Amino acid sequence: MKQSIYFCTTLVFAIIISFSFIRCNDDDHKNLDISGETKITSFKIANQGDVIFQHEDGKERIIIMLPKGTDNTKLTPEINVSEGAKIMPESGTTVDLSKETVYRVTNGNLYTDYYVSTDYISGKFETFGFGKFKGIIDNDALTVTFFYPQSADAKKLIPSFTYTKGASVTPEPGEPVDFTNPVEYTVNYHGQKFIYKVTAIESPSFAYLGVYNDASSIENPDEKAAYEWFSDNFPNVEYVSFEKIKNGSIDPAHFAAMWWHTDGNIRTLPDAAMDGGVVSKLKNYYKQGGAFFFSSWAVKYAAILGIPNDGKAVNNEWGESNAANGVELSENWGLCFAGQESHPIFKGLKTPLGVKNKVYLLSRGIKVKGHNAIWNFAEDWSEYKNNIEGWSHDSGAKSLASFHWDDDAKSRSVMFEYPPRNSNYGRVVCIGSEAYDWSVVGTNSLKDNLEQLTTNIFYYLTKH
Repeated sequence: MKQSIYFCTTLVFAIIISFSFIRCNDDDHKNLDISGETKITSFKIANQGDVIFQHEDGKERIIIMLPKGTDNTKLTPEINVSEGAKIMPESGTTVDLSKETVYRVTNGNLYTDYYVSTDYISGKFETFGFGKFKGIIDNDALTVTFFYPQSADAKKLIPSFTYTKGASVTPEPGEPVDFTNPVEYTVNYHGQKFIYKVTAIESPSFAYLGVYNDASSIENPDEKAAYEWFSDNFPNVEYVSFEKIKNGSIDPAHFAAMWWHTDGNIRTLPDAAMDGGVVSKLKNYYKQGGAFFFSSWAVKYAAILGIPNDGKAVNNEWGESNAANGVELSENWGLCFAGQESHPIFKGLKTPLGVKNKVYLLSRGIKVKGHNAIWNFAEDWSEYKNNIEGWSHDSGAKSLASFHWDDDAKSRSVMFEYPPRNSNYGRVVCIGSEAYDWSVVGTNSLKDNLEQLTTNIFYYLTKH
């Protein structure tokens, strides 16, 4: 726990040569009282559920779990603190905990700030899928959707799932279930019932685009790691080279969505993708309802295919010269999706406690390439300086997220989408953030978020 000293005697001397200085002498240090502790030892509210204490990002946080329907604007906590310590606001004071409130515990010359907020008790699914294939969970709307392979019998699916510790679920795990229609699953927790609508969808086919002849020939570690995860976690994934599209041996119309992730040390798009025949076929695919996910340098391909209304590609690129271990993270890297909290792409992600609009994808201490291909709205040279709305109007794009440190998600767009122009066109999602990195040096403890975000993207792209 971080404690702070908030008092030091200041001595100021006026000297004939006209300068002054501030210092703390040994006697001053001896007079400082730093012997006590500054802890909240208990924090109680009537009818509360669990109390979660967490040290995160250098802050002490407390989350009070309350039954749904509780008015969290007028709560009266009973608080115990370390011996000899005092707290403000005081125990027994009625406060509004619908927003984060700072409680300060002082003891002598030490203090610790606690950031206190509330959330509502919720029995929920943490994971849900079929075999190794993950589904997507919306714990707000109480819905679950998962793909199953074309070879499986929808009348006898046995999904796998995890849920809130201490809860019970019906139908129980391991039971064969008929999913020819959506099925109700009930999570029982703390005397409350949470009824989910669970839908199983026969998986469409997906393509992973690349310049290599086949998947076994992929040389770039990041592109290879992305493909291996994709093929392992989605049914019906096929590696498709640009050459096969060019020579007609593969028809793009066979696929519901295509993913191109190109992340080498050259940000110029390869000739194989720029071939006129390939571009023409993929333009037609898009106009006939085909969906795309472009990541890293590939976000620029949207402009090549004529997807932005104004035909413009991202305006800010850097990091291509970085080696695989070029950037060591001193903090977690991720996304801020302020204003898009309800977007399906951000459902089921593990966000920091008390924070609803940020997610971290790469953990501190690992080494990454740090490639970026984004829209910048902050610099003087930007055509759209302080005008993200103008960019959206001209391009037809919608910004989904900025860097994690951009609290209002207005100065950059590192993740954006092009909604269908009409009912015939496909959806397109792009992410060019340095936080989207599949092959790293070290262990990425936040990889689950990276994977879930990508899973959500493909469910969103194939949504009808």
